[in-house]
Amino acid sequence: MILCIETATKNCSVAIVSDSRVIAHSAERADKFVHGERLHLIVQECMQTAGLDFSDIQGVCVGKGPGSYTGLRIGVSAAKGICYAAKLPLYSLPTLGCFDMTQVKGDEVIAVIDARRDEVYAQHWVRKEGVFHPASAVEAVIVTENSWEHLANKQVQVIGDAAEKVSHLHGNSNWIYAENAFPSAKDMANLLDTPAMVKEDVAYFEPYYLKDFVALKSTKKLL
Repeated sequence: MILCIETATKNCSVAIVSDSRVIAHSAERADKFVHGERLHLIVQECMQTAGLDFSDIQGVCVGKGPGSYTGLRIGVSAAKGICYAAKLPLYSLPTLGCFDMTQVKGDEVIAVIDARRDEVYAQHWVRKEGVFHPASAVEAVIVTENSWEHLANKQVQVIGDAAEKVSHLHGNSNWIYAENAFPSAKDMANLLDTPAMVKEDVAYFEPYYLKDFVALKSTKKLL
């Protein structure tokens, strides 16, 4: 029984997975991040729905990023706190693998998360023996029609919350661009107990931000 947490984007999601089966799931998404106010309540709701307490959980798995600095910090902090308090092991999965890939028709996927302007966080995945495995490192890509040239002649499906943006900037006729979709804790079930799942040190684990955090200057007028 694994408690899954994915908060790298505006989608704040929690799932409880048993033997690759999602037995409880809840998510909230808004233009403004609700993670700080809602994450622990969503965890509680899922535990109550499943009729479980933390003594029934064997571990916590968190989406490690990349994505929103704020979302990742809150999600990882919550996961570490639960593990520390309940004496549970901590695991991580790449956020760019936390999509519903069951509907993918081919064997090649590029998962993308919006990184503002013409940039995305991207990772190439390949299906082997029915399971998708990462085929590249995570990278920040400024999308143009020449991006991913080594895959230009292959049938690739693009998924993620920036899939539509990539379709406008890239536009390869061989590729399928899905509708925008957010990573979710329930879709982590497909990667549990695969090489993508890594056991982490509860004390020292940090999210994979990929890029340095840049604080934006407030536009509010101060008295």
